[in-house]
Amino acid sequence: MKTLSTMCRKNRHHLNRGCAQHGGALVEVLIATALFLSVTVGMVGAFTHTETLWIAIYDKKLSRNTTINSARKQMMIDSYEQAWADVQELGSLTLTL
Repeated sequence: MKTLSTMCRKNRHHLNRGCAQHGGALVEVLIATALFLSVTVGMVGAFTHTETLWIAIYDKKLSRNTTINSARKQMMIDSYEQAWADVQELGSLTLTL
């Protein structure tokens, strides 16, 4: 003959096993969520660092192009007056044989 306390213990054990199985699923879901969030945060952080790197590269490229273009412009705009003044200081050119 089963007593009421024995039946309650068996039912309680059965309920605990079911709760333990559901608890395991909950832990799996929590671990998956934590993994998903950490990967997402890592990807956002990597994107932010990549964007900062691209901005730095673009700024460096712009400054380099500006420097090169100013040097090219300086080469194209030669002061002819100064060049002719240098020739005039040499005096008149004569042919010698």
